[in-house]
Amino acid sequence: MVSLRLGAALMVMTALLLGAGDKTLAQSGDGARGWSFDADLRLRSEYLADSFRLLAPDHDHIQLARTVVGASFEASDWGLRAEVQDSRAWGAKSQSPIGTDDINTLEPINLKLWKRWIREEGSSLTLTAGRLTMDYGSRRLLARNNFRNTSNAFQGVLLTHDAASGTARVFYTLPLQRRPDGLERESLLNREFRLDKAGSSERFWGGSFDHRLSGEKASLGVYLFGSELRDRPSRPVADRDLTTLGSRFLWARGGADFEFEAAYQWGESLPGALSTGDALDHRAWFTHVHAGLDVGPGLNLRLGYDQATGDRDPLDGRNERFDRLYGARAFELGPSGIFGAAVRSNLRAPFLRAQWRATGSQRWLLAYRWLALDAPRDFFVTGARRDVSGESGREIGGQWELSWRWLPEQYAFSVEAGGAYLDKGAYFSGFSQAPLNPAAPDDTHYLYTQLHWRF
Repeated sequence: MVSLRLGAALMVMTALLLGAGDKTLAQSGDGARGWSFDADLRLRSEYLADSFRLLAPDHDHIQLARTVVGASFEASDWGLRAEVQDSRAWGAKSQSPIGTDDINTLEPINLKLWKRWIREEGSSLTLTAGRLTMDYGSRRLLARNNFRNTSNAFQGVLLTHDAASGTARVFYTLPLQRRPDGLERESLLNREFRLDKAGSSERFWGGSFDHRLSGEKASLGVYLFGSELRDRPSRPVADRDLTTLGSRFLWARGGADFEFEAAYQWGESLPGALSTGDALDHRAWFTHVHAGLDVGPGLNLRLGYDQATGDRDPLDGRNERFDRLYGARAFELGPSGIFGAAVRSNLRAPFLRAQWRATGSQRWLLAYRWLALDAPRDFFVTGARRDVSGESGREIGGQWELSWRWLPEQYAFSVEAGGAYLDKGAYFSGFSQAPLNPAAPDDTHYLYTQLHWRF
């Protein structure tokens, strides 16, 4: 109820601004555009064999459904958006890696009101308040999730300034805590309905500026994010109070493209949800770099590298494991769902990727990524495995990814099929006999099929 009252208060605040603004600002348009409605349905089936996780069934098979229904009203200089997302899963086994990433029933992820002013020189200022989803930049640290069955959502305010030279944004939010959470597994698997809520135990704020370089198909961005997370009596978490400063450069010309992004993170954090004692000094970073080239009709090759630090020594009173905040990964690191071998934390991963637009409606992707731990003594995060001695090494293995998508232009639906194969490395050999990293030599296989309708 606190979160709903806060959302209502934010909407009232924005409504008070609808008729007031800077005298240097003009209204954006001359008439109402009215109501619009939309809907989206996605069905997916996933199969996994010989998991890399510490605790997992030998074979796993789940079905997922995600339904989104939205309504928007847009006038000349203000509007509102309401959007409900229903995410469900069936067929999970007792040790299936099912959680709030997969199930969240009948949740209003967008319930927002916005007001826009147009400046005389053509730039615009937009204030948005309420429940909202957000994408920023590369989506590596802040994203509305796509492949994942549920979405990150927030409650707060967002101010955006758009001009010919670039875009600036500032925001202050309380992230929505999905309920039931992973500790209430039976309620979650029974798809019990509870409204998500926001509270003062979790805050996320930030600002960014993305500058479009004159005369170039290039941009340079800088961002600063703050994230605070604390335990609640019913929800133990890895407490954190972190600041993340990053920058991203993009360039494209004549069929070639280049991207470089890096971020440094500092503050205090606990290494795990069950950790006791004082928070540790936190110093971590991540980087991504790639170069791409069009080499034939519809064919693009990309070579790149990702690294995100891990905790080098569990006993030194510091935590160097990078926190990925509210970012997405499937678009770049491979399918998530019940697979999800790679995550932007304790990772070193060079990759080669080929994307082919075979026809106007068909897309193919083939990628190979070598996965290794940045810090061998830290967790293999997605596998919940750890060898504190480091004797298991850092070699997770080679990950292959293949997908095909058909998007017929004359129909509002798409068909997709794909899979991933993890050729396990020495880390899974069981050489060190670490209790949290027993032998699991059989390679992991993952397959999925998906249908997606838009109305």
